[in-house]
Amino acid sequence: MLQKSDIINFLYVLSFPVYGLGLYVSGNISPSIGYLMSMSVFLLIVFFYFVDVLYKKEFTIRLNFVYVLMALYLLSLAVSQFVGLSRHSLNATTEITYIKVILLILPFHAFIAVFLYNESNTNRLVQLTFKSLSYLLVINMIGFAMGLTNGVHNIGGRVNFPFLDGIYSGACLLAILCLMIFHYMKKYLDDPVRFTGLLLYFIISLVLLYFVNSRLTNMIFLIVFLMFVFKVSRGFKLIYFIALFTIPLLLNLGMLLYQLLSLPVFTFIMKRVNVSEVTTFNGRAFVWQRAVDWLLYDHSGLIFGNGTNGQYYLHLMPDIAKLWGVAEQSSHLHSTILTALVDQGLVGYLLLVVSFYHMFNYYRIKYQTGDNEGVYFSVVVFLLIVMQIDSFVSGESLGAVLFSFLIAKVSLNLKGRNQVE
Repeated sequence: MLQKSDIINFLYVLSFPVYGLGLYVSGNISPSIGYLMSMSVFLLIVFFYFVDVLYKKEFTIRLNFVYVLMALYLLSLAVSQFVGLSRHSLNATTEITYIKVILLILPFHAFIAVFLYNESNTNRLVQLTFKSLSYLLVINMIGFAMGLTNGVHNIGGRVNFPFLDGIYSGACLLAILCLMIFHYMKKYLDDPVRFTGLLLYFIISLVLLYFVNSRLTNMIFLIVFLMFVFKVSRGFKLIYFIALFTIPLLLNLGMLLYQLLSLPVFTFIMKRVNVSEVTTFNGRAFVWQRAVDWLLYDHSGLIFGNGTNGQYYLHLMPDIAKLWGVAEQSSHLHSTILTALVDQGLVGYLLLVVSFYHMFNYYRIKYQTGDNEGVYFSVVVFLLIVMQIDSFVSGESLGAVLFSFLIAKVSLNLKGRNQVE
């Protein structure tokens, strides 16, 4: 007999692939239609949940303090969109802004409904997450094979997946799947059939990651992968606080990193090891330095932010945009953390890092206790580091949706237990 949880889980598995299809439409055809397509499955999940609640005529609040933090962060993100609209942010119209705000807020609440329907069987949801992300990869591989192009960001000569928000998001998706596959491989060492299948999937994903050729993503993946290979679990809590200073560390250790990456093994993995590109992180260091200078010396909009595309409103990098051959308004900070700080101010930044810490700590404990949800911890560590130096967790990017999913569980009190540990 078909149960309500089966319907919700079917929609959940569809959510990531359909979200990717919407990103293709928004980048190549129409932003508003694409955003509506991306949110369609999440809207169905929320609608189903509310109809079910009205039918049962019972409602129990199961939310905790982490939900409040995340809701306030999303509110800050929404306000940032409207401030950006008032300051004529790139391609911002009233229609697109309202649709985009809904898209930013909706997935988190849809995922809360998904977890509520899977309260008695969280193991199944872990498996469905792996399937959904795998299906997203499959449709991107098919689209790439068909010659479809990513309408937001693509680079000639590299594998670029069309149903994502940019070429580097493809690298992040592959890195996340590799980390999850590795976790499962360790569990199925005594099952030759499953282990062989997972190993083949792992190799294929690594090859694709190599041909996407995002050096920063490859470097972060390698660091996180080695952490879990050598089980440095005692230092994980410290890693969170070190990661928050990733950009200052990189800005001061660029030459040392170049010397390390010049070793033969890393030269092969990275494919391109050039002293200028490595020490400036392909020019990102210039952008990060401008944001750091604003933080230290300017302080305009420091508390509540400068709205979406705040770096343009502040005119942080007109010369850098000219150097890259792009419009100043379309340039961005290549960092989720710096984007939050500039656009949403210290308020938005603190809401993000404190929310993320609760999520980090929750999945750290799950990993250390051997819980099935421990598979997510390596993904959380990857997101923690990558969001310092990439926009993968910003706005409507895939990483932001993954963040919303992972923290949705932490925002709930399930089975009478507080999920914040």
